[in-house]
Amino acid sequence: MFIASQWDVPKLIVADENEGRRNLLASTLERAGYDITRAGTLRQAEGTALATMPEIVLIDGEWQLGDAIDASQRLMSDPEFAFKCRIVILSRDSSKEYLTSAARAGVNEVITKPVDMNSLLTQLDRHSKKQFVPPPADVSNVTGKGGAGSFDVSMVMNDGQWALPMLKGIVTPEKINVDFINEILTQLGEEGIEVQEDLDPSLMSNMLRIALNNIVKDLDQDGSQAVQNVAGGMLPSANKSSKLGSKSAKSQATGSSMEEILQNQADGLAEEIESKMDDILDERPDLVSIIPDFDQIVIDPAVLEFTRLVTETAHELMWDIGKPGNVTDITLRTRIEDITEMLGDVLSSLPEGEEEE
Repeated sequence: MFIASQWDVPKLIVADENEGRRNLLASTLERAGYDITRAGTLRQAEGTALATMPEIVLIDGEWQLGDAIDASQRLMSDPEFAFKCRIVILSRDSSKEYLTSAARAGVNEVITKPVDMNSLLTQLDRHSKKQFVPPPADVSNVTGKGGAGSFDVSMVMNDGQWALPMLKGIVTPEKINVDFINEILTQLGEEGIEVQEDLDPSLMSNMLRIALNNIVKDLDQDGSQAVQNVAGGMLPSANKSSKLGSKSAKSQATGSSMEEILQNQADGLAEEIESKMDDILDERPDLVSIIPDFDQIVIDPAVLEFTRLVTETAHELMWDIGKPGNVTDITLRTRIEDITEMLGDVLSSLPEGEEEE
């Protein structure tokens, strides 16, 4: 029978200040195959998440002390966490304002209460596998974030200058000729528009081509700066392209069609990504073996074993004290729950001692 290793089990933090609800949800998710860590406070959830980097942090949306969205934003401000982990909030608030705030904070999904457990398990499975899940709200138009080489399609299409390279390729003798004029005259006749029979198609083609060329020439002279600005919005900047050593800076100056412009854009983006990936792949972590002996701290195995014994004793004591009915002070009971969970995290992080034969 195949037994999954501990690395195959996705880690998940359940953060909820209501103990009963927290334990119920955690137990259900444990049966579903998740490695669960419980958190009774947002501070505990944040600290545990940054220390363990779980696949998912599942946070209840309503807190008496703290705010789930603020906690999410603090977590997502850590680059490593934002890259490795996802945040899911369970909330009764499904308003547009709340969803927008959650999306801006980096929350990956907001699931409204009451929660359908089957649906929740489906979504958590997608998050744990890093599959695409739509964000709570679309904030791309208000965040102001955009990578190099991106452009606003609506802005480009509303500006007639974007079509200038295409026009230059159209107003040529190969495109505007006698056959072109005859085709137009035929279409006019089919639509019932009278055309003089003595019109010279050759003369008309020359007149039309000259007129269009003059229009294109005027646009090119009057709007050359605008064309450069549009190209700069559609393509990676010349400075960046030259810095990356790409050849797209040359090709974007000679592109004569929209296909070439888009191809230049794709080439520039690919080269920029390759350059950044090279920098990332070249990074090497510090090796422990090169740390000088005088900087190393030696831990006595006996001290480590004594630490485990003390932690286990304190954990058992806190567990017994925190049983329902033993403590009536709500504030003290919450502190007991927190320290019990923290002691449990310490125990799980300590290495297992060798069993005596």
